Amino acid sequence: MKCEVFVVPIGLVLEGGGMRGAYTSGVLEVLLEENIEFPIVYGISAGACNALSYISKQKNRNYDIFYKYITDKRYISVENLNQYGSLFGFDFIFGELFHKLLPFDYKTFFDSPVELKVGTTDLKTGQAVYFDKANLDEDFTAVKASSSLPFISNIVSYQGYELLDGGCAAPIPIERSIFDGNERNVIVLTRDSTYRKSLRPEFPRAVLRVKYGDYPNFVNTMMRRAEVYNNELEVCRRQESEGKAVIIRPSRPIEAGRYEKNPAVLKSIYEMGMNDCKNKLKELRAFMG
Repeated sequence: MKCEVFVVPIGLVLEGGGMRGAYTSGVLEVLLEENIEFPIVYGISAGACNALSYISKQKNRNYDIFYKYITDKRYISVENLNQYGSLFGFDFIFGELFHKLLPFDYKTFFDSPVELKVGTTDLKTGQAVYFDKANLDEDFTAVKASSSLPFISNIVSYQGYELLDGGCAAPIPIERSIFDGNERNVIVLTRDSTYRKSLRPEFPRAVLRVKYGDYPNFVNTMMRRAEVYNNELEVCRRQESEGKAVIIRPSRPIEAGRYEKNPAVLKSIYEMGMNDCKNKLKELRAFMG
């Protein structure tokens, strides 16, 4: 069956959220089943990781990644943090997992007309930096950077930048999509409609300075992170109320943390994503029509 590729300016915007990204996996699985593609996808952190298998059209691959390998210490573990400086085993994820255990279809991905913009945070400026498919290497270093959380990941050097998690500067890349000229957007969030981030900083400034004192702009970005996130939620809400966006978000609060390792819990989150997307299909098609 031929895919529906919407040529009008419609962006697919994917929030991050660590293992809450299982929800996005479920949403994208339904879009694959329904043969729905978008001209361009914006992904942050787990959203960027999920976007890879969506664009390469590998059904069930994202599910297999977290369900089969989440308990593997090479994927996520304190041992990784102690030995390599990163809680997530990116060398395993983008190495053996990508090439042997669940081989990634590089050809379909890079031949696809669907564009991808991966959001990262530049430590020197504290601003978001986006990499498109032309800037991605075989190891998906930009995606690693987008998923590299402060304090539990190493700084990623790539193309002259010093990078960390894209969610620090732009947790929901809706404003970048609008800036790029996308008049309409489908936005996948990993928090329910009641969620707002506490304005209390996640890390005290003094703690940030100890670790990232060489990057004062990044420290400032981290101090504003909650405000930025809540503002981006407001942009999403406003776009939706104006008929410019459809938001797919958890129909109930996700009772799991960023580092959830229970496959059964992740499976239930994934299934919620599938169900919520199926319930939005009629609205989606009318919106895209």
